[in-house]
Amino acid sequence: MSKKLLGWAGKWNKEQQTVDRITPISEEAKLMEQGMIHLSTTHPIHKQIEVIGLTTEDLTLLRQLKPYLLPHMKSLTEAFYSVILSVEHLKQLITKHSTIERLQLTLERHIEEMFDGKINDEFVGKRIRIADVHRHIGLETKWYMAAFQNMQNRLLDLIAAEIRNVEDRMKAILAVNKILNLEQQLVLEAYEERNRLEREEQYQQVKNELKGSIAQLSNQLELLTTETKHTIEQLVERGKSVKNIIEHTASTVRHAQLEADEGERMMRTYIERIQDIDHNAYLMKGHVDQLKDTSAQIRTIVSAVKEIAGQTKLLSLNASIEAARAGEHGAGFAVVAKEVNKLADHTKDTVDHIEELVGNSNLATNAVIYNIEVVKSSVGTVRGQADAAGNAFQQIVDHVEQSTSNMEHIQGEMSDLLQMISHIHEATAEVAASAEQLNRTTKHL
Repeated sequence: MSKKLLGWAGKWNKEQQTVDRITPISEEAKLMEQGMIHLSTTHPIHKQIEVIGLTTEDLTLLRQLKPYLLPHMKSLTEAFYSVILSVEHLKQLITKHSTIERLQLTLERHIEEMFDGKINDEFVGKRIRIADVHRHIGLETKWYMAAFQNMQNRLLDLIAAEIRNVEDRMKAILAVNKILNLEQQLVLEAYEERNRLEREEQYQQVKNELKGSIAQLSNQLELLTTETKHTIEQLVERGKSVKNIIEHTASTVRHAQLEADEGERMMRTYIERIQDIDHNAYLMKGHVDQLKDTSAQIRTIVSAVKEIAGQTKLLSLNASIEAARAGEHGAGFAVVAKEVNKLADHTKDTVDHIEELVGNSNLATNAVIYNIEVVKSSVGTVRGQADAAGNAFQQIVDHVEQSTSNMEHIQGEMSDLLQMISHIHEATAEVAASAEQLNRTTKHL
């Protein structure tokens, strides 16, 4: 920095006169005009100041420029807010939270402080606060940068117009650019920090809400899985009980099937015996019919014998008459005739007895035939009933076999169901453990 610029006391007035001479000032005045950086050695802004090359000489130059910029503060703030007001929604935001006049006055003081030539904690704090104000009213970084650039252009135009000496002008412009760059760094960093805090706050809020939701959900899930586990345990027990009942029923059905098979066998034997009785009754009727025919033939023979006996008696009577006529010579013949007569009477009596026996035999035969017909009819009826009973019994056997098959199928399905329930029980236990783990994890978020 040239001594000529540090001793600058030239004139830069409202009439836009240029600085054309430097008036030396006292050493005491120089000390008062010197810029300063007063921050703790560990302050992070030191590195930023070092990187952009901002020195105390630059701050001294800024301090010397301040008196000549004060008359132009209004135009500088107007340059800044002209950009803001050109965006309708930003204009509405500003008028909602404050007034243009108030914000311009605040910005004027803010710009003046940049040319105080002092960087300390208060300087940094005010930059952060102004960033908070901009953030509060909803000024986005892109519009802040655009407005700041417009103000910077206006400021550089003022310096370029007022300082003729090229070397001094370049030094002044560099010093202004450095302080403006530091200003932007601080403001944008504050923007980022505020955004970070808001994001962190939002994250924490979402995290807490999510934590609460997960905790509530995990508690509900834990309760639900506990209830489900208890229900499934009851279902398993009932399933086992039903399985035992089904197994017992299946055993009973299998036993019933065995008994039905035995009953079917006995029914077939019974039907076969009825068929034998029916066949024997048929044969007996045939024999009785033959006996009846024989009795009829005997009766015919008896009638013939009876007729012969009658004729024999008639002949013996005639012989007796002829013997009586013959006298002594016919005595022997009379004896023979008498014996023949006795034989005829005896034959007649015998034939009558045989006829009576044949008649009785016919009566008995007719009774037997009638009874055989009755038995045959009854056997036919019983046979029909036995056939119907056999068919019914066969249906019972078929139903029992079907029931046995169904019970075996149900038994298999029940075993599969119990296995599935067991798997569900295991899965529910795993879900319950996961819910408990989720609940514990949520508490540690």
